[in-house]
Amino acid sequence: MRHFYLPISVILALILLLSQGCTDDVGPFYVPPPIDTLNGFDTVSFANAVMPILIERCWVCHPPSGGLNLGPGAAYQSLVNVTSTGHAPMKRVVPYDPMASLLWQKIIYSGDYGLPMPPNTTLPNEEL
Repeated sequence: MRHFYLPISVILALILLLSQGCTDDVGPFYVPPPIDTLNGFDTVSFANAVMPILIERCWVCHPPSGGLNLGPGAAYQSLVNVTSTGHAPMKRVVPYDPMASLLWQKIIYSGDYGLPMPPNTTLPNEEL
C-alpha cells in the first residue's frame, strides 16, 4: 500500500485558501426599509425643518421659562421625550408618534389639551 504525503506547506496553503473564502461571510446582510414615512407622516430634520418654525412662530411666547425653552440649541432637549408639566404623563414630543405627542395635539387643535398653538392662527400644511 502506497502512502501519499503532502508537504506541510501545501496543507497549510490549502487551509489558508479555504478559510480565506469564509472570513468575509458575515451572514445575511440586513437592509432596513427606508424611513421616509412612519404612520403616514414624513420624517424631517429637527434642525433644518422644525427649528425655523419654532423660532418664527413659538419662541416669542415660549422663551426659556418653566422648563420649556423653544430657542435654538435648547428646543430639542425641552421637547423630545420630556413629560409635559401641564398634561403629565403625556410627553411633549414622542419620536415617530405624533398622535401621542402633546405638541402635535395642540397644533392640530384637537381641543383635548388646553389652548391650541399657536393661538389665533393655524399653521399651514407645509409647516405641519
